[in-house]
Amino acid sequence: MAAPSGSPRGGNASLGCPSLMDGKPLVFMDEACVWSADSWKYKLLQEGSYTNHEGAGMVSVVALMATYPIIVALQQLIVMACKKKLALAPLRHAIEFCGSCLPLIGTFCAPHMVWRSAALFVCFGTCLATLVEDPLVWPRLLSQALASRAARKAEDKPVSFSSLDERGNRLRFVAEYRAVVMMTTCIVILAVDFPSIFPRAHAKTEEFGYSLMDLGTGSIIVSSAICSKAARGERQGRGLGKVMARALALWPVLLIGFVRFALVRGTDYHVPTSEYGVHWNFFFTIAVVNLVSTAADLGPAASAAAGVVILLAYQFYLSALGGSDFILHAPRVGLFSANREGVLSCAGFLGIHWLAVALGALIRHRAYQAASRKLALLAAAAGGLAVTWCLEALGVAVSRRMCNLPYCVLTLAVNALVLGGLAAVDLLWPGSRPKMPSVYTGVQDSMLVTFLAANLCTGVVNLQIQPLLVPCYAAMVIMICYLTVWALPICLLSSWGIAPKLW
Repeated sequence: MAAPSGSPRGGNASLGCPSLMDGKPLVFMDEACVWSADSWKYKLLQEGSYTNHEGAGMVSVVALMATYPIIVALQQLIVMACKKKLALAPLRHAIEFCGSCLPLIGTFCAPHMVWRSAALFVCFGTCLATLVEDPLVWPRLLSQALASRAARKAEDKPVSFSSLDERGNRLRFVAEYRAVVMMTTCIVILAVDFPSIFPRAHAKTEEFGYSLMDLGTGSIIVSSAICSKAARGERQGRGLGKVMARALALWPVLLIGFVRFALVRGTDYHVPTSEYGVHWNFFFTIAVVNLVSTAADLGPAASAAAGVVILLAYQFYLSALGGSDFILHAPRVGLFSANREGVLSCAGFLGIHWLAVALGALIRHRAYQAASRKLALLAAAAGGLAVTWCLEALGVAVSRRMCNLPYCVLTLAVNALVLGGLAAVDLLWPGSRPKMPSVYTGVQDSMLVTFLAANLCTGVVNLQIQPLLVPCYAAMVIMICYLTVWALPICLLSSWGIAPKLW
């Protein structure tokens, strides 16, 4: 329940704009949403507004990720309703684009309202279903679909996943997963700058805890790894030549990393040091993970084993050899110590990558029926969440900053949950599925370009206004405009058959 206008709302669950009150900790209240302040005062607000010591809890984070299948199903119903009720193609395409983007905005710009959002989507989807077909027709369609699946099963003809190509190599639910994860990441990196709509509990945690933003980097690692050559069973070959070739191919990622560092330092753009360190950033982590995985050139089974070994070894370093104290409390003396979060967390992200490679191979393992692979994904999700809970009970808390074992297990679990949910939508959808929206296709085909465009737009917004002091309704309008600026060009290029790539 929102606090009355003008009342302080402190704590990590607070909403509203930050305010300094006589040297006390920041409080968040509606009356502080004054649009702008003196630059020195705004700098002080920035230093305290992104601090999150408690997080939002596992249930809240898992519930947010579980909304993806609902959102994809809702988008499909919107497409089907538009196709049946609207003859004007431009209007139909505009509504389809909004139906792909606005549910993500509504859910992930205000993650504290996840239960309300999920209920709204279910109700809205039910109403759309009555537009697509008469309500009395749906039981018959579902009955026919179940009967058809039972007949195929009796004839030993297993139900297969939908595919974006004729050979069945590009599974649709995987493409949808990659698209919605990347779009959500791009939404949240700006939404966190608007505390009037985005609660501090879901900003990146300072040391331990669960939050939506904590899952961003790990989820992008997973979404890349499950579609990698290793996950498809293609070996690249070992040797210095292969590693050098890969290093040269990574030049766009490294260049973007250095340019980002220069721009952040040159514009005095606020980035919490506890995120990656003083000089490190996400793009350097991506480069390191790719170089090491290329040099190792492991198959799916070996990747799974290597992922387990490196995560256990890294956790041993953190728990038994003083690694946790070093990362959390050591002074920043020297280049390595200044960037210890970014450098050392590469071990955890590499473990996530290798285990996600194995997960990607499981998804494509045609020796097992599609329904079995779906259940395996959901079982992996349940097992991962149980392991995370057990580790927490044993005193090993989730830490995004260290990228420790429970954080890695949690990241893999929630991504397996999303994949399993989307696979279930794909298998249980009655009749043929409508074409995947162009914005989803474009984003999953051009993930690095999408992320770069969103980062540039985020920087522009932060340089032009002071988002910490923007009222909630204006913040939502800005978020919708922001998403349109980078998503609409990607959508149009995809509809024209163009997929821009830097790497």
